[in-house]
Amino acid sequence: MGFLSFLRRKPKPEKVAAEAAIAVAPAAVAPPAPAARNPAIVVRAEIVDERHRLCGYRFSVPFGGDRAPVAAAELVDTLVAARLPEFAQRRMALVPIGAEVVAAGLYLPLAAPHTVFLLNRKAAGIPDEQLAAAMAALRQAGCKVALRGVSLDAADAPLLALCDVAMLYLNEHTLAEFQTLTRQLRLRYPALKLAVEGIESWDEQRMCLSWGCAYFMGHFLTTSDKVDPDAKVDQSRMTSIELLNLLRTDAELPAMIDVAKRDPGMTFQVLNWANAPSNGQSTKVTSLQQAFMVLGRNQLYRGLTVSMFRLGGGASRERDESLLEVALTRARFLETCSNLSQTKRDELFLVGMLSLFDVLLGVPMGSLVGKMHLSDDIRDVLLGSEGVYGPYLMMVMLLERDKVERAIQIADRLGLDVDGLGAIGQAAFKWAQESLQHTGAAD
Repeated sequence: MGFLSFLRRKPKPEKVAAEAAIAVAPAAVAPPAPAARNPAIVVRAEIVDERHRLCGYRFSVPFGGDRAPVAAAELVDTLVAARLPEFAQRRMALVPIGAEVVAAGLYLPLAAPHTVFLLNRKAAGIPDEQLAAAMAALRQAGCKVALRGVSLDAADAPLLALCDVAMLYLNEHTLAEFQTLTRQLRLRYPALKLAVEGIESWDEQRMCLSWGCAYFMGHFLTTSDKVDPDAKVDQSRMTSIELLNLLRTDAELPAMIDVAKRDPGMTFQVLNWANAPSNGQSTKVTSLQQAFMVLGRNQLYRGLTVSMFRLGGGASRERDESLLEVALTRARFLETCSNLSQTKRDELFLVGMLSLFDVLLGVPMGSLVGKMHLSDDIRDVLLGSEGVYGPYLMMVMLLERDKVERAIQIADRLGLDVDGLGAIGQAAFKWAQESLQHTGAAD
């Protein structure tokens, strides 16, 4: 919900308080110390539904390089420590497991209302009868089951009958074959949900959506969709950018107040941020001057940056909320992963948020950067992934794309605690989830 939405309806008091709590959350904190040195890193891949909502994640613990495969028991323990069962109380958690994990009952600690256990038929290396037995055991335990490697062969029918979700990979078929596969699966198994991996663009997502697929995975969410070099940023966001620029350049308070007054919704939002219980005000803040004094420049800058993702509406609202979730997780990770100074950690948080603004607005990054007063270090990384912050942004993006070994190499060159990256990443994810949960955005 953006600033202008306040002109349409009055939000619930508890939601306003929660929004304010997010916007004025404490400034950057020192990187969290991991409870134990553990090289296991939980990687999350976004799952987007038909409404463009980020409805869940696939959770995995990859290995490679000089790291050995994670044993089944350790895998389960790692995902439990990452609080996957808690997450799966509200949203989809897709968990790849083997049939041997099912047979040993090791999966049970991960079971939750929205956990979906993914079995890979091609990688299982076991007879179909044994795979079917594992799927049946999961179903009997009340769990949902996904299967990768399905076909239209008659031999697959017993497996598909036990399936809640069929995992398909777009690049494993020609487009004609893929369309036939999706059409026939929908005809033969009406209750079966189709999920597609390997989607690289919004055009591919729309194509799969038109063919009846329900879930979409790939890098398309954080890619620009039909960038228009001549596109203009809407007035509400331009007002926000102007206020952000004033904050960034330490403008005088009267100038900032004049800009904020242009948008009644923004004024209302800022006042609610200032009156959030977390600020401990004994009397109600009733003026913008008071609100700016209570919030401080850094808190207000962060709040406005987050709210930029909620100024849109219509068909893009769900997508924008999904992008906000990715941006919050990315920004928090960047903020807490280094031992840099407080000022530089604040700038890394902004890098994480701003790095998706071109995707959010459908405007070239060069045009956006040209409208904002940013430090040279921030400009360098946004325009070309260069400068002092470039390696940090590259590292977090590699982790998002399951390129763990390359990310670890960069972390090592930066002098970061490589073994602590997993804990820092999980803490950033938890922070973003809690922020969104307070407003109902992730439900």
